[in-house]
Amino acid sequence: MAPPEAGRPPEAVDRVTPSEAGHPPKPVDRLSPVETDRPLERVLSPRELAAHLPEPGAWRPFPVLGDPAWERIEPATRRSLVEQARRAAAVPWPALPASLFAGYARTGDRAGFERPYFERRRRLAAAVLAAGVTGDARWLDEVRDGVWLLCEESTWCLPAHEEFAREDGGELPDPRRPFVDLFAAETAALLAWTDLVAGAALDAPSAVVRRRLREEVRHRLLTPYLARHWHWYDDEVRPVNNWNPWIHSNILTCALLLSESREAMLETVARAVRGLDGFVAGYGPDGGCEEGVSYWWRAGACLAESLETLRSASGGRLDAFAVPVVREMVAYLHRMHIGGDWYVNFADGGAHLPDQTALDIPYRAGLLTGDGDVVAHAPRDAPDRAAGRPPGGRPRPDAGRVVRRRMARRGPGRGAVRRAGLAAVGAGDGRAGAARNADGLFLAAKGGHNAESHNHNDVGSFIVALDGRPVLVDAGVGEYTARTFGPGRYGIWTMRSSYHNLPEVDGVMQAAGPEHRARDVSCALAGDRAELSLDLAPAWPEEAGVREWRRTLRLGRGDDPA
Repeated sequence: MAPPEAGRPPEAVDRVTPSEAGHPPKPVDRLSPVETDRPLERVLSPRELAAHLPEPGAWRPFPVLGDPAWERIEPATRRSLVEQARRAAAVPWPALPASLFAGYARTGDRAGFERPYFERRRRLAAAVLAAGVTGDARWLDEVRDGVWLLCEESTWCLPAHEEFAREDGGELPDPRRPFVDLFAAETAALLAWTDLVAGAALDAPSAVVRRRLREEVRHRLLTPYLARHWHWYDDEVRPVNNWNPWIHSNILTCALLLSESREAMLETVARAVRGLDGFVAGYGPDGGCEEGVSYWWRAGACLAESLETLRSASGGRLDAFAVPVVREMVAYLHRMHIGGDWYVNFADGGAHLPDQTALDIPYRAGLLTGDGDVVAHAPRDAPDRAAGRPPGGRPRPDAGRVVRRRMARRGPGRGAVRRAGLAAVGAGDGRAGAARNADGLFLAAKGGHNAESHNHNDVGSFIVALDGRPVLVDAGVGEYTARTFGPGRYGIWTMRSSYHNLPEVDGVMQAAGPEHRARDVSCALAGDRAELSLDLAPAWPEEAGVREWRRTLRLGRGDDPA
């Protein structure tokens, strides 16, 4: 994942290209940008925000400690959440020494630091939930311990994203220069939700805990967000990707809950809306996510979550779910569903939903866009059961999302949509497509170019499934290391075209870069037939000598499939 820039004093406004591109850069010539006149800001203008948003801290999307509404959570889930908190509390809090942070710079290993880092956050989330569902004061000490530890961390940024440390030629972060990456934003939002739920109870032994929590969120996220031009904000440095809505979804939460003043809150929210418009501008009218299903959860889903936050905080008055491209982005997930627990896994995506997926997000978004197929596809507790875990699963790092998930009332789902057409998921622009129902044959094909976010050199690759299970598969991606997002990315076998049912031409594989793309792309849907045709020749470098390589993929169903 791409490292952003770090914060500077409020007067500094910088535009710096990151020295290490975490995502392979996307080309400047976007595919079919839509509604570039800022469709979100037309609905969520600064004037409308000022008219309908409450004072900072007045928004209360779920109950505080002691509220009887916690009893709405199912008994089995409540027991499971308490048991998770008990298991976590049975061992010491994990340490994050300087040498562990420096390990990434020394060896390229990410997991050594990230495992205990995320375990701290999961443990705090579990403690907050246990305090909520039990009302037991014993969990408040665990919550305070977690808050205190997170506030004492020198940075909330992951080592792989800490660009300032590398710019300074060192291995460790400078606490005076807060660095806003994905997980600094996630950590800030976790603390903001913790403040909302636990409230004054945090200050029972000493008033410093809650004050420090709020000061750290402002110092590490809200202030630096406004102080500089982050490379993930828009395409002035490079085209945006999932970092934009992922971070903004957390910024909006923190701004609404913990801003020091209404003026600061409105400034932050208005800037976030403008940033989200920049993200939306990179999508075609079909709403297809080139980063794949796994990253849709941090792209389209986080956009939906951001819009839902504003809608909720305004009592329904600020509603951008009618924007056409938003409706299409919300529909992407079910369109990439193969069957059962299987999904199309182009790029760095996985063939199954992420372990911590919260299907209440598309469920609620489907209700707000009026898309019954999206609602039908979002099952109650399916990710936990599919992964063999009891209801409750492993807590996400964000307690707020866990609570909203567990308090949502949903019916059974994961319904099979009769067809998610090629054009509807991006093949009209040469990116990806599928035609399906739950039984029989399924085809997903990919065009596009070899500089997409989380790119694999896989233009023209395809997946075939039978009765909801993949038969001809995409190998996916391994565990992330420094090499995954460094110069050696395309030396990794899973990133190379030869491992994506694509030929070598005189021993030459496809090459990376926006110029290596499909051309003369056409797709058609008619009844039970779907077809994608594209010329793959430009995907190979000149030395391959390919003038034309046309691949046509057809799926025919019914009595006359030919």
